[in-house]
Amino acid sequence: MLRRQISPLLFLLTVVLVSCSHYSELTKNPQESTSKGRSHEAGKNCGSCHNSSTSVGESAGADKWWTVSGTIFSTFTSGQTNAIIELWELPNKQGKLIKRLVTDTRGNFYTNQILNFNGGCYVSVTVGNTTKYMSPSYNGGSCNSCHGVSSAQVIVN
Repeated sequence: MLRRQISPLLFLLTVVLVSCSHYSELTKNPQESTSKGRSHEAGKNCGSCHNSSTSVGESAGADKWWTVSGTIFSTFTSGQTNAIIELWELPNKQGKLIKRLVTDTRGNFYTNQILNFNGGCYVSVTVGNTTKYMSPSYNGGSCNSCHGVSSAQVIVN
C-alpha cells in the first residue's frame, strides 16, 4: 500500500525537478560560438556568470548556461579569432572527437550543449598550422577558471 503512494509521488517529484532544470531550455535552444560572433569579457571566467545556478535576469549571462567556455589569445591582450578548439577522447587528437568549437571575434568559445566527457577529455587548440595540446585530461568546462588565473593564458597564433 505504501509503495503505491510513494511511486506517484516520486514520479511527480522527478517531473518537477526535470522541468525546473536548465536541461529542457538547453535542448530547445542550442547556442555556441561562431567565427563571426561577438561576445564579451574575453579572458574572464565565463562560468562565474554563465552557469546552472544563476537565474534568468540575475546577471547579463544568466540566461545562457555554458557547459564549455574559454578564451584563446593571439597575444597577451588580443583574442584569437577562428581558433579551433577540439575535445578528444584520447591524447593528441586520438579516439573519438567529443566536440569542436571555434572562437568568435573576441577569442571566446562556448557551447551550451551537454557533453559526455567520459571521465575526462584531451583538448587541442589549432590556429592555421599550429596546434597546442593540453596534456592532462580535463573533465570540466570552464577553461578560464584556471587559464589566466593559476595557469598561463592559452596563446596560439
